[in-house]
Amino acid sequence: MVAETGIYITWVTGAILISISLMPLLKPTFAKMSADGFIDMFRRYWAHMVIVFSVYLWKDVLDGLDRVLMANTQLDMTFLVYSIEGDTVLWVQDGLRSDSLDLLMTHFYVMGFMTATFSSFIYPIYFDDRHMADRVSLSMFWVYILAIPFYLFFNVKVTGNYVEGMETIAYDLTPEIHNWFNRIDPFTNGMPSLHIGLPFAIWLSMHRWDEDGRWKKFRNFLVIFILATSISIVYLGIHWFVDIIGGMVIGIIAVNLTSKTHSSIWKIADERLFTRRLARTLDDPIGSIKRTLDSSRRLIDPFKEPGKNQTGAIIIAILVFTGSVLLWDLTHQRISFEEAESPTSAAGSGEWLVWIEETDDEVSITAANITSGANRSIGGQQWLEAPSIVSSGKSFVVFNNNRADYFEQNEESGILHPILRENSIKDIIDISLAKESNGKVHMVILYNESLKVIDTSDGTNSRIQLQGNSSLVASSGPLIAVSESSDSGPIVNITSIDSELVITIPLDPRFSERTDQSIVDTGVNLDFANSSVVELVMESNWLVATVDVGPFNRTILVDTLSINQTHISNPRWDSSSPSIGDGKVAFLQVTRDDLSPQGEGLVRNNDVYIFDLETRESVQITNDEDVDQSQPQLLFERVAWIEQNQDDVKEVVIHSFIDTIEPRNSLLLQASILALLPLLFLWTMQKYGAEQDLLS
Repeated sequence: MVAETGIYITWVTGAILISISLMPLLKPTFAKMSADGFIDMFRRYWAHMVIVFSVYLWKDVLDGLDRVLMANTQLDMTFLVYSIEGDTVLWVQDGLRSDSLDLLMTHFYVMGFMTATFSSFIYPIYFDDRHMADRVSLSMFWVYILAIPFYLFFNVKVTGNYVEGMETIAYDLTPEIHNWFNRIDPFTNGMPSLHIGLPFAIWLSMHRWDEDGRWKKFRNFLVIFILATSISIVYLGIHWFVDIIGGMVIGIIAVNLTSKTHSSIWKIADERLFTRRLARTLDDPIGSIKRTLDSSRRLIDPFKEPGKNQTGAIIIAILVFTGSVLLWDLTHQRISFEEAESPTSAAGSGEWLVWIEETDDEVSITAANITSGANRSIGGQQWLEAPSIVSSGKSFVVFNNNRADYFEQNEESGILHPILRENSIKDIIDISLAKESNGKVHMVILYNESLKVIDTSDGTNSRIQLQGNSSLVASSGPLIAVSESSDSGPIVNITSIDSELVITIPLDPRFSERTDQSIVDTGVNLDFANSSVVELVMESNWLVATVDVGPFNRTILVDTLSINQTHISNPRWDSSSPSIGDGKVAFLQVTRDDLSPQGEGLVRNNDVYIFDLETRESVQITNDEDVDQSQPQLLFERVAWIEQNQDDVKEVVIHSFIDTIEPRNSLLLQASILALLPLLFLWTMQKYGAEQDLLS
C-alpha cells in the first residue's frame, strides 16, 4: 500500500497548499489572515467538520456495498445512458487528445477536486462566517446523501469501460495511479457526478445566501472550476454528459433541502450550544437527566394521537425497513459450506463439488451435491498425501504423480468407490476429462511427451504423441487442448478424439503498447519471448489460459472458432486459477501496488472475479484485503472457492448468482406490505380530510 499512499499524500498535500495559497486572492475583501485562525476554526467549527468529513468515512463502506450489490444483482443502467448519448463523449476525447492534457487533466481531476471542496469548506469557517458555513457544509452533506441511492441501485459505468474506442485516461496514466483508483473506485458510480454536484451545490449556496457579496471572488472561481471539471471528466473517459446534468440536479435539490433543514439541524448541532449544554450538565447532572427525559417524552407525545405527519413517518420507516431487508439479502448471497471444515483443495462442476481435507492422521475426500445437499465420502485406497482433483459434470478424477482414480457421481448414499484406477510408472503431469459425442467419458493423462486417452467404460486406451514438452492439458467434449512452448511464445494445440482435427493457437500475452510501456518504465521487465502457459481450462469453443509474462500472470480468453483473444484480467495485476462453466469464467486476481523489483515481496491477497461470456464484462465478487481466496470453481448458478482468514482458518464459500430472499425475511416483507395497506388509507384520510375541513 506504500505506492498508493504516496500518490494520495502528494495530491492531498498539493490540494492543501494550493487552497492556502489562494486564500489571499479569494477571501472576503475585509477579512484578515493570521496563523491563529487555523487554530480557532477547529475549536469553533468541530461539529461542521464532523458532518462534512463523515462523508469520507461512509464512502469506503458504501463503495464496498456497491461492489457486492453489483456483483449479486448486475444493476447496470449504462445501456440507458448510452442509448441517449451514443459516442458523443468519444468525440471530445478524440478531438482534444494529447499526452500533456492526459497528465494535466488527471492531476486536475483529483487534486483540483480536493482543492475546490477543501477550500469551499475551510474558507467560511476560517473567516468565521457561520451564516455561510452552516449552509455550505449542510449542502455538501445533502449532496452525498442524495447520491447514495443512485450509486447503489442505478449503476452507470465510466465511459472508458463502456464506449468502444474510449480510454480511461486518468485510471491508466501510471501503474501507481491505476492501482490507487482500482482500490477506491468501483467504476460504476457515474451517475450523478459528485465532481460537479458538490462544487455546484457550494456555488449555488453562496449565490443564494451571500447577501453582501463577500464571496463573489470565490463564486467566480467555482464557476471556472466547474467548467474545467466538466471538460476534464468527459475527456478522461470517466463521466457522461448525463452525469454532469445529474450532478447539477442533486446540487439544486441539496441546496433546497439545506434551506428547509439548516435551522432545525444547527439548533442541535451548533458547537456553541453543545458547549453550553455540557457546562449545564456538569453543573446540574440530575436536572440535566430530567430535562432529557422530558424532551424524550415530548417526542413521543405526537404518536399518542397520531396525525398525518406521524402516520407518514411510520410509512417511511416501514419502507426503509423493507428496503434494508431486501438490500441485506441482495448483498448476502454468499454462504459458508459447513460440511467442509478445513479444506486444502477443491474442484467442481455442474451441481457437484469435491474437496480434500488433510489432517495429521489422514487425507479425506468428500463429494457433495450443492443443490440437494447430499454428501458422499470417497473410498478406495488411502492417499498418503493430498492429491489433485479435476472435475467435469458428474465425473471427477483424484490423482497424484503415479496414480489416478476415476469416479462418477450419483444420487445414491454411502461411500463412493472408484470406477477405474490407473497406476503409472511414468510421472503423471496433468489430467483432464473428455467426452465423445456418444457420451463416453475418456480420462486424458498427460505424460512428458505423450497423451494417454483411456475409455472409462471399458479401460481401453490409445496414445497421442506430442511434439514438445507439455505441462498442461484441458478438455471440452471431444476436444483436447495441450499447452506447449515455441520460439515465438506459448501455443496451444487442440486435437479431437472424434476426428483428425488439429488446431494450433499462438497466444499473445501483450496488452496495449501504452500500458505495457508504462509498466516497463517502472523498471519491470515483461518477458514475452519466454512467456509460458501455467494454467489451462476449456469449455465448448472457449479456451482460457493463464500466461506467465515475468513479474505476474495474465489470463487470456480465446474463442477457438475465430481465434480472437481477450485479456480478461487486469494487465497490471497478477491473475491465476481460472475456471469456466455456466457461461462464465472465474479467476483470481491480486493488486500489485508496486510493480518494481523492490515490490516483489509485497503480500497481497487474492480476490475472486467473474467474467461473463455474454456481456464480456468482469465483476469483482470478493473485496476483503484481510482474507485470501483460492481455487474458484464454477458450478451451476454458483461459484465456490476456499477462503483463508488472518488466523489461517480455511472454509469453502459458495456464492449464488441467483437473488434469493431468506424465508424469515420473506415473512417480514409480507407483514410490511400488509401493514402498509391500512396505513396508506389512514394517511390519505388524515391528509385530505384535514384539507377538506380547512376549506369548509
